[in-house]
Amino acid sequence: MSTVLKRHPSTSSSSEDDDDGVDCPLSGAEALAACKQFASVTNTDTGLAMMMLQNNEWDLERAINAYQGLTNDKPKSKNRNQTSESDLKRIKSKESTTLTESKYDKTKVKARFKLLSWNIDGLDEQENTIEIRTRGVIDVIKREEPDAVFLQEVIPIAFDLIRNLLPEYDSYTGNTQGYFVVILTRRELLKVQNIEIIKYPGTNMERNLLIAHVYISL
Repeated sequence: MSTVLKRHPSTSSSSEDDDDGVDCPLSGAEALAACKQFASVTNTDTGLAMMMLQNNEWDLERAINAYQGLTNDKPKSKNRNQTSESDLKRIKSKESTTLTESKYDKTKVKARFKLLSWNIDGLDEQENTIEIRTRGVIDVIKREEPDAVFLQEVIPIAFDLIRNLLPEYDSYTGNTQGYFVVILTRRELLKVQNIEIIKYPGTNMERNLLIAHVYISL
């Protein structure tokens, strides 16, 4: 079975996202420590911790209370240590993650596969949080185990982390400088036949369309 995976770049600029976040008053080490403490207290991950802290002006106690308020509004699940997919989508709307439900099982034939699409906001100029946010993205990818991942606004430092910490995926980029799109494919399921990069006419920001032609081993 063959198919084509495409990744369009974001058409928004970094200035459009400025109102979504708050400048981090902490150093990189302090921000990482706050994220880890939030994740430990709430039994979540650093990706969610980053979003909740940003939404609550990096006040750890306020962020924890806000998260607990959100989860207390939901019926309790059998496993209190897991956040439902609907909760994650609502809490992390900026990330624009799109998931299709299926569990990756190496011992069974797959009838469906899971996709994840995410604008990881690499253009955010808060340099002391770039690595933390990228590691949060990686945490989510490892937990959700998607078969293909489509990332927007990736910058070189973030791509290096993604490529090194997700060795089970093959990675393809639309560019290697500035900011660019990335497609990750799970090596055990998707066999990439060829890659196309189509530059948009008239673009001044090196935007392009990244296309992966793949064979799906179901």
